[in-house]
Amino acid sequence: MTAEAATVDLLPFRDPDYRANPVPYYARLRREAPVHRHPVGVYVVSRYADVAKLIRNPTLSVRRLDFGVADPLHHTVLGQDAPDHTRLRRITNRWFTPKAVEDWAEVMQASVDAVLDEVAAGDGTLDAVDDLALRSTFRTICHIFGVEPTEMLEIQQATYDIGLSLGPGSDEEDRRVTSEAFEWYEEHIRGLIAHKRAHPGDGLIDHFLAEQEAGNMTEKEVVFSVLLFFAVGHLDIKHLIVQGIRQLAEHPEYIGIYRDHPEARPGFINEVLRIESPEQMVSRLTTQDTVIGDTTVPAGEVLVLLIGSANRDPEAFPDPDRFDHTRPLDAGRHLAFGSGQHGCAGQVLARAQADVALTTLVNRFGSIELAGEPAFAHTEFLRSITRLPIRLR
Repeated sequence: MTAEAATVDLLPFRDPDYRANPVPYYARLRREAPVHRHPVGVYVVSRYADVAKLIRNPTLSVRRLDFGVADPLHHTVLGQDAPDHTRLRRITNRWFTPKAVEDWAEVMQASVDAVLDEVAAGDGTLDAVDDLALRSTFRTICHIFGVEPTEMLEIQQATYDIGLSLGPGSDEEDRRVTSEAFEWYEEHIRGLIAHKRAHPGDGLIDHFLAEQEAGNMTEKEVVFSVLLFFAVGHLDIKHLIVQGIRQLAEHPEYIGIYRDHPEARPGFINEVLRIESPEQMVSRLTTQDTVIGDTTVPAGEVLVLLIGSANRDPEAFPDPDRFDHTRPLDAGRHLAFGSGQHGCAGQVLARAQADVALTTLVNRFGSIELAGEPAFAHTEFLRSITRLPIRLR
């Protein structure tokens, strides 16, 4: 059968309550309408089994999606299908070797140490977002690019602004802000590229430029691939680190576990990713009639795959709203990094950076406390903490 439009909006994308906590909405959706024809004209899929299968389905397209104001992302791996996706993915995969990740983790370590040295010499308080997670991840991604770490706050804001229009709840004002963010980002990156051409080195931008010279990348693919790596290289990893610190602050018993039991650390990071996935959804276009459970979605329709809901599905993760770092790693893999051909290429680096930050914190300080209320900037697409005051002793 074909799903019909629902009369009740089960997912009020712009509602402040929904954006603050979509978990109850996800639970209702999984129970009542696991393949939901939303009033905005998309099919929303919420159960883990369906999302996990569809996210790996090669008949679904990203390239044919209308990204609207975010159309520049079609020049990246994020917005391409095979064979162009394969070509771009191969270029970036060659860069993320185990040795490179190990070297970049050392850069992260030095940055984290520098921040915590300042904190230890002061009153022990800091904002875990801008003072620690942003500074250290931003310096690391700039080192990878081979550029100086400048315009940090401007790049963070432009990344947030682009995210405003990546979900189905964006409005005209969101799209205006996003368009301006893309324009700013492109101008900034073209400046970096011009500098690299005049002062070549051995960073990732140099690698992209060499691939362009060899005819393997277009100029726009170079520019917007840099944009994509800037964005995910600090925003998503920053979110992971800050959510991990928040768990340590709110549950002091985790500090000793993380410090004294290294074997528990992968499970801890995995659970942070599962329970607070930074990006709550991905979209695909059906290129043929697609059967999802007892619903047939026609060709040419947009699917919104709710990663955040899938990662809270009790069929895959028993007692899903409870943080449990002891969950077996292979007992229902979370989808925070996506999966299949569009799985995140930098996830090994993300885990390594998070482990550096958290391990250094628990080794240097026996007490991690909240020093104020967190501040958030959630949308239906992106979960983000903008401020997390903590006190270290």
